[in-house]
Amino acid sequence: MMFISVVIINVTEAQVYIGGRIGGGFGYGSGMGRMRYGVHTYSRRQPKKKSNEPPFKPVVYVSIGYGFPNLDASQLPDNNYINNYNKGLSSSSGPITGAIDYRFSRNTSIGVMTTYGKVSAPYTNSNNINVGTGSIETWSALLNLMNYAPLSNTATMYFRVAFGANINSTTTFKDVSGETLLISPANFAYQVGLGVKLDIAKNTALFAEAGYGKYILHGGLSFAFK
Repeated sequence: MMFISVVIINVTEAQVYIGGRIGGGFGYGSGMGRMRYGVHTYSRRQPKKKSNEPPFKPVVYVSIGYGFPNLDASQLPDNNYINNYNKGLSSSSGPITGAIDYRFSRNTSIGVMTTYGKVSAPYTNSNNINVGTGSIETWSALLNLMNYAPLSNTATMYFRVAFGANINSTTTFKDVSGETLLISPANFAYQVGLGVKLDIAKNTALFAEAGYGKYILHGGLSFAFK
């Protein structure tokens, strides 16, 4: 009876596996031989969460805008710079802006922005008599870097950093006698800004921006080509 009991125990005490093997077993032996058995567990992998965002496709933006005020006015000669004349209130047009940007990732684009603007101001002598007009007309070309942060399905916030050079730019002063004085303006040009783009139609967006450099306020239209 003891012999039969040992045989039954050795048969029923078989190895038990739960899942894959991740460790060693343990066992015991009898006079008939040695049996090993083990209990093994495994950790179930969590499924990866799928992103709800659709796959990104590169896009080219063509934008036109208008800035205000034209900060090139700061390059007009200050009071007493020209024969002790005083500068009056300046008037300006632009800057008018145009840009082409390649958005190569969901958050970043690179491109080129150009601007054109003209500012002028009257000058008076110590007797408050007009003696001439100073003006500055500037074209500029800037490398344009943009970073985007979606706000909703139709609105996107962006941050702009642009830098480059003023080209074909001259500052002139013409007095009442017809004399013209040329002054070289700054060569370096830049613009930083924070703005929002709002989709108003398919592939068309309205943008508004606040910043500093060539302008303080800026708005216009942006067209997307995918």
